[in-house]
Amino acid sequence: MKQVFFIFLLIGNFLVNAQPADSTILGEWNLFKIIDNLTGDEITPPKKKSEFDYSITFTADSLVKFNLDVNKCTNNFIIPERNKIKFLYYAECTKICCDKEFSEQLIYEDCTSYYIKENQTLLLVSEYKVFYFTRKE
Repeated sequence: MKQVFFIFLLIGNFLVNAQPADSTILGEWNLFKIIDNLTGDEITPPKKKSEFDYSITFTADSLVKFNLDVNKCTNNFIIPERNKIKFLYYAECTKICCDKEFSEQLIYEDCTSYYIKENQTLLLVSEYKVFYFTRKE
């Protein structure tokens, strides 16, 4: 019982010490490339319909939403310190149909850092990939 209480105490302390969402990250962003950190390869999202973009949206209530080819996903995030991000769960995604192979690369839960350049470009950084987004207008 003491172990369970201790775990809840640690989680509660972590959440209390987390920073509020950085207002510069809030809003909708469109993915325009991924860099593979192991090979240096640049991967660009396949173009589908002219109105379709792979996007991610961060809200003030710490919710993050993103889309795959067909399915849509949500998760929660916190900003534990400047330029650090933590996704709290594995994303919950709809299971409408079959996403293509490219969508398998959109594993944002592994990202631990983010950077925003000139308030227009968002980089989400994981050990294996860097995701580049542009702010949607």
